Amino acid sequence: MFRRPRRLPTAVPIRRVIPSVITSLSLCAGLSSMHFSIKAALGGALVAPGQINDWDRALALIAVAGVLDALDGRAARLLRATSRFGAVLDSLSDFLAFGVAPALLLHLWILKDADIFGLAAVMTFVLCSALRLARFTSARPVSATNPIAGRFFEGLPTPAAAGIVLIPPLLSTSGTVARFFPSWQPIPEWGQAVVVLHTFLIAWLMVSRVPMLSFKKVKVKRRWMGQLLAVVAIIAAAMIRDPWLTLATLSAVYLMSIPYSVVAYRRARAGQGLPIAASVVSGVAETPGWEEADATSEEAARARASLRTGNGRRPG
Repeated sequence: MFRRPRRLPTAVPIRRVIPSVITSLSLCAGLSSMHFSIKAALGGALVAPGQINDWDRALALIAVAGVLDALDGRAARLLRATSRFGAVLDSLSDFLAFGVAPALLLHLWILKDADIFGLAAVMTFVLCSALRLARFTSARPVSATNPIAGRFFEGLPTPAAAGIVLIPPLLSTSGTVARFFPSWQPIPEWGQAVVVLHTFLIAWLMVSRVPMLSFKKVKVKRRWMGQLLAVVAIIAAAMIRDPWLTLATLSAVYLMSIPYSVVAYRRARAGQGLPIAASVVSGVAETPGWEEADATSEEAARARASLRTGNGRRPG
């Protein structure tokens, strides 16, 4: 009459834990970044180019969280340890490390002096990051037969948004920028308005349907391998010389690639005989509308409830 509750396994293979450990480290990096942002603001010390301070540590820890975020999903697929729990934990980690931590850094760095506009900018950025992550966590899995699913993101990915929204403090921390543009230290009054508008723009891009390039399935022709390695070497040297300016430049280049992304996306859909005006393909899923994603989740919940009550038994 009553079904016995399913027993959970008493032991879990260590390979299934590794991706969650990496995600947890990313979460800790985001929390540590918030700690150093608050510490820097309470200390009252301005950014000192060329010297390591708490602002540098806060920025660096967000970059570390980005590296760990790129590794956890690949580790899960490599170790065949993907799970719903890992996906939800990854979204929570991304929200804190790439939504809350950058917004807090921006607010304490300059936007706290912009009154209501600065507060509105950081709140909008955090809200849009939460909406984006909730949207893609509830979306349907991507179809393996979709030929362009892995080539484009729908809207600006949250880790990339964190890097792009932090371009102003990255430039302010750069020793090279301070050497050639000393008038930018400290940030001029008009800089607050620029940062506010920049933050609103990045927040909108996160929840938009603008196609953004994804490098998950990028293939490089053999004849370009030498040039690619040379570019990687140049970027590595630039990172050693001035990591903040290099990160700001890479973030800006990705932002400026939007026109190319739109054109490439339209060509890809036209090549598959698909309508150009259709929804952009997400790098995570063939994204339904938000209402459709919610309906799909509700249907799955009703199905699980039906199985628990015995109204819908599994075959066999």
